[in-house]
This record gives sequence, structure tokens and C-alpha cells, in this order.
Amino acid sequence: MVIETKVKTFKEFWGVYVLAHQDKKNQALHFFATLLTFVFAGVFAITHKIIFLVLIPVGSYSLAWIGHLLHERNKPLTWKYPIFSLIADYKMFFMMILGRLDREIEKAKATIS
Repeated sequence: MVIETKVKTFKEFWGVYVLAHQDKKNQALHFFATLLTFVFAGVFAITHKIIFLVLIPVGSYSLAWIGHLLHERNKPLTWKYPIFSLIADYKMFFMMILGRLDREIEKAKATIS
């Protein structure tokens, strides 16, 4: 999925984002990548070791990007929209927990049909 026009709002971005995350294996890697951010933040809070702050973006983004390269076969949106992408990563994480991600993908598909 390539964004051809510049999105201006998170709402516009979200539709593009979920369409770039339709593969279940990519979704699983993103889920664990986002979960790792909580784990590393928690370990940092307990140990105060800076390495765990460094591991938050390194560990999480590397897993997510593997999902895009190997399973989704698209480019991560992080470089073009870093803030929207970060927010969307967490929104997608909680949508997966609540079992609502598939519905969001279907809504996004309906808007482009």
C-alpha cells in the first residue's frame, strides 16, 4: 500500500494504515512488537537501565518491519508519517486485543471500493 496523496489527519491516515496491515502474520509481529514496548518500559522503570529505553524502538520496529518485508510486502509508513504511525501502532494493538481490527480493515476497504 502506497500513500499517493498527503494525508492531513489521523483519521485519513488510519484507513491507509490498516490497509497496509492486512496480513495476519504481519499483525502478529506488530502485536508482539508493541507489547515489547510495554515490557521494555516496565523493565526500565524497575531497573533504571538505559539499555531498555534504547530497546523500545529498536526491538519493536525491527519486528514490525520484518512483518512488512516478509509478509505484507510493503513499505512501513513510519518514515513518511512517524507520529501518525506510532499512534496507529498502539491503536492497532488495542483493536487486536478487543477483536475489532478486522472490522476496521473492512471499513477501510469499503471507503476505497
